[in-house]
Amino acid sequence: MDILSEIIEASDQMISSLSESGFFEETPFIEIKPFRRALQVAMQRKWEQENEMYLTDKEFLDICKVAHEQGISKTIEELVDKGAINMSISEDGEILYSANKEFNPDDL
Repeated sequence: MDILSEIIEASDQMISSLSESGFFEETPFIEIKPFRRALQVAMQRKWEQENEMYLTDKEFLDICKVAHEQGISKTIEELVDKGAINMSISEDGEILYSANKEFNPDDL
């Protein structure tokens, strides 16, 4: 088996274990497909740089953090686009968010 097949197999096993443990229910902003891809990319880069594909705890947690932040950002962006959240900028340049009281949650 070549290294890319091993990386795919290992990442699939990781996703399966995380799913079984309830990880994706506990972290709803992390989507499985992009997370799997991020794991695969990190494992491939590690292989190319260190000849080792398995991630350390810190490397795995860093991927989780980035995926979580991206998921939150995407969710907020979608809510702003749909009109559920109003966004503005204060005089100090701070981004402000508020719920749109006229928005119907059924429109999500």
